[in-house]
Amino acid sequence: MTPDMSLFPCMILRMFPPKMPALVGYLLLLTAFPYSHAQSVHPELIKPSKANPHIKNYNDENVVLRPVKMDDAPILVFLPGTSGKPENPKLLLQIAAEQGYRVLGLEYNDTPAVAQVCPSQPDRTCSEKFREMRIWGTGKGTPGITNPVEESIVARLVALLQILAKQHPSERWSTYLTPENEPVWSRIAIAGQSQGAGMAAFIAKKESLYRVILFSSPIDFTAVQGFVQFAPWLTWPSATPADRWYAERNVREPFNQKLTKTYSLLGIPADHIAVNTLDLPANIDASNPMAYHGTNINDPRYIPEWRLLFGKVGK
Repeated sequence: MTPDMSLFPCMILRMFPPKMPALVGYLLLLTAFPYSHAQSVHPELIKPSKANPHIKNYNDENVVLRPVKMDDAPILVFLPGTSGKPENPKLLLQIAAEQGYRVLGLEYNDTPAVAQVCPSQPDRTCSEKFREMRIWGTGKGTPGITNPVEESIVARLVALLQILAKQHPSERWSTYLTPENEPVWSRIAIAGQSQGAGMAAFIAKKESLYRVILFSSPIDFTAVQGFVQFAPWLTWPSATPADRWYAERNVREPFNQKLTKTYSLLGIPADHIAVNTLDLPANIDASNPMAYHGTNINDPRYIPEWRLLFGKVGK
């Protein structure tokens, strides 16, 4: 049964109360599926603080996976959801490597979530300011939301590419950076889940990416006195062309109706959206309303959809 979306702001606060980063059940879901597949890809793990000693917070290991043919393969950056760890969706990242990407699971400052902060704010640009601070470390930010530039998503990505270039010069990681040490966005795809997908979408609006893949987000809006208004940035012109946007949602996750609307506002082609409908695996608690939200990146039954969303490099 589809939830009553008029109760959405209250639902957000119940699911993500300000003093609890995420539901325990949702975190358990992230490790419910084994890391095994026909073509095993062994990850390299790098602490953010090793890449840049100025990083003091959010220091879970970044994950690096290499495809069979490195050559000039594009990079796929994966941004996890709130309280997620880059290594959690192991199978998803492995499939991306099998599709031909150099895969970087990137740690970033991911609590609190946009959905914890902005729905109750009267400022419709709240999520825009929030995401700009998290991604670039610039702008005014949202009240209570700040981070050093060194801990921004882009700075973390640059630092990771720099240490990979230093440690593995033959792999030519430096070619994904400009002489000014900016990412070469045209050679970088970004995927994300939940809050991470919102970050991916925001970057895709600003930069022309190789591809952008959204798992169950963004759902940026304000809902003061029960009046829902979607964030203006969702309808900005996109630097990334529409034919490079892809997304996935589950018809039974609590945000499904909002996602249907925001994917439309973003201009994602209908045939680029995977709509998941399977029941939960038997070992997952169906009473947890967030279970369907997480299963999109962890359930191996969705591998065919993941391959379509990532595409095959070189084809």
